[in-house]
Amino acid sequence: MKLSKLHTLRFLPLILLAVLLTACGSSSVMQASSWPGVAVQDEVAYVSFGPFVRAISLPDGKALWTYPQEEQRGVTFFAPPAVSQEDDVLVVGSYSQAVYGLRASNPAGSPLWTFEEPEDRVIGGALISGGRAYVPTALGRLWALDLRTGEPAWRQPFEAKHAIWSAPLTDNGHIYVASLDHHLYALDAESGAVAWELDLGTAISDTPTLADGLLLCGTFGGELYAVDSQTGGIRWTFEAEDAIWGNPAVNEELAFFGDVSGTAYAVKLATGKEAWRQTLESSASASPATAGERVYFVSEAGAVDAFDKASGDPAWPSSTKVTGRLLADPILTEYGLLVPAMESECLLYMVDADSGSMRCLLSLK
Repeated sequence: MKLSKLHTLRFLPLILLAVLLTACGSSSVMQASSWPGVAVQDEVAYVSFGPFVRAISLPDGKALWTYPQEEQRGVTFFAPPAVSQEDDVLVVGSYSQAVYGLRASNPAGSPLWTFEEPEDRVIGGALISGGRAYVPTALGRLWALDLRTGEPAWRQPFEAKHAIWSAPLTDNGHIYVASLDHHLYALDAESGAVAWELDLGTAISDTPTLADGLLLCGTFGGELYAVDSQTGGIRWTFEAEDAIWGNPAVNEELAFFGDVSGTAYAVKLATGKEAWRQTLESSASASPATAGERVYFVSEAGAVDAFDKASGDPAWPSSTKVTGRLLADPILTEYGLLVPAMESECLLYMVDADSGSMRCLLSLK
């Protein structure tokens, strides 16, 4: 293992923990120390940040609603929301030992339901599937909650050996969970029973990507694993230059991801062989986004880059620079690339996917 990897493995968990611990203070501390959690449905971005959850119109940036309407002491949101438009329900966990079910169209007044878990915090986003919300926690639990009532649907939660910092994933038969305990788990969606588990030897912070029956999973050790989703067997392994925090984005036959050395990669989905790599301006902790012929990366120091997916050649004349640190995943929408920012007066930038021009969609001012 390279020296840079050893350095990263020693300090990266402490850096992440520091971010999370500072998030439990006042809203001003939260704004200084965290990035917004974002989910998109059609023309609406749902943003969780500090003491509020907001719905923002993507075409014009106007606020559609805010919950709660007045700040509540001790309530802080870190995890991205999950939305079911069919059920008109938004599920969001807080850093304050509670999960909320809100009416997605307009959550004025009280929540539809509240699920409280003493001494546990929600950092990762929820998964909505089959009339349930699957909610991970910082103590390593995964709760299955009835989407309409918030009542537990399993006899007891699944418990990993360490924290779960990312949303689970489903193929409608299994629920897949990645944990800081080094394990990737496949659970029966109905009962929560473990179908298989795989020890990858180092922490996993983000949700795996499911493509062609493979779970693509990056680790703090700098390996990208392709795991058979039905058996848990490893198909191939790719070794990056440094720790992989985000999950890969897949476009046809290629998987794209970055590492904290600031390298962007494209590997062949079938074999794990490298197709190309590019050097970014700084660490790439976020997952990339891809559509059409391009793939988009953000790097921590505030650069947004677009590359041709096949060749890796830059698609813009230069990087787009924004104010703030970019640690959260960008999201492609029909209006452009939505880029959440940390330590910036602008929480959400909208970057034109064709030209790279940008504007602030949501500001703290």
